[in-house]
Amino acid sequence: MIHALTYMLLAAALYGDLRERRIPNILTFTGMGLGLMMQLAFHGWAGLASSLLGLALGFLLLFPLFALGKFGGGDVKLLAAIGALRGLHFVWRASVLGLVMGGVLALGFVIYHREFGYVAMGFAHGGYRTQRTYPYSPAIALGVLFADLGWLL
Repeated sequence: MIHALTYMLLAAALYGDLRERRIPNILTFTGMGLGLMMQLAFHGWAGLASSLLGLALGFLLLFPLFALGKFGGGDVKLLAAIGALRGLHFVWRASVLGLVMGGVLALGFVIYHREFGYVAMGFAHGGYRTQRTYPYSPAIALGVLFADLGWLL
């Protein structure tokens, strides 16, 4: 049940992020609340504790990048909701895998937009940065999927 809810949350977040470049608060806060309640109902106080710690870790992992203007608030809240639904250890694995997937997607993004040479030279010399942005929810979704498949145990 929690797995299905996780993927429903991710599907709705992906839709909003890819279509409108925003993840609605109603979606993320509902995910957080349901995660806390379901973990308490299914696993008692230990489940609630893991859910709260997962929510906090999911939030804290992306918040510094949000504060620097590198991520959107919806991405931060989405990872926090995943943490509330699935717990501390899962959100850690999913976020590490999501970070790797985000790098792969970013590389594909700059290659697709024919900016790889400019970005590589800018990285080496600090002179060029693309002004384009891309949604991070696909990387989070892939991180969750690969964590569920047992990658990075």
